[in-house]
Amino acid sequence: MFIDEYCSDNGFYKELPLDYSSNRRFGQIFVTHAYYPHENLQFFRPVFDPAEKTKTIAELFRIEAAGQDAFSRSFPLGVPKLESNEEFLVIRAKRRPVVLLQTESPLLKGLNQGYRGKLQRHLCLVAQIFSLVDARTGIAKFDQALVDRIRMLEFPQFMFLPKVAGALSVDSLLRLDELQSAFANQLKPYRVALNDEPAEILRQQFRLLLTGEAVAAYIQLREFLMTT
Repeated sequence: MFIDEYCSDNGFYKELPLDYSSNRRFGQIFVTHAYYPHENLQFFRPVFDPAEKTKTIAELFRIEAAGQDAFSRSFPLGVPKLESNEEFLVIRAKRRPVVLLQTESPLLKGLNQGYRGKLQRHLCLVAQIFSLVDARTGIAKFDQALVDRIRMLEFPQFMFLPKVAGALSVDSLLRLDELQSAFANQLKPYRVALNDEPAEILRQQFRLLLTGEAVAAYIQLREFLMTT
């Protein structure tokens, strides 16, 4: 048996109330820009106009591989602002659906009166969703036998997400090893969230990955799926 079959009685997803855009919740699906992790660091380094003697203003940049002076340049930039221990990273990003794991904390509201720092940054924690099928061609991206192993919860960092109207056009893969912080105002909500049962399974997976402690109910379900 597979997780999508196990959770099929009450439905894998639920439609949210009308406040879905303002009342974010665990397991809700959003879309936002997500960046690719960069194994090989590259920077945008300033190319100074000869007439700019101060070397604090730059309009042109070139791509350079990270060298010995990474994050330790000899001078800051004024425009655009960049401290000497900062870099403009070369990264790629695309719009991607995500599942919300943690909302911004209401306990930090009004706590921005630090001398130099800011506690409330309106950040949410999300996990990225990747399609298992090319939506344009209908060609599967992974062998079905591997997908079925994911559907049986063999890998705690992955969760199978069946397609759902209004959010996911094809069967997809939620990756808990692809977590990112996202500003709340950059999350475009769908009126779709995981239903109670798959949401609880996701909580248990998340706990396992964060703490190494497995919830007994999750282990029992995993064994049931893998042996049925």
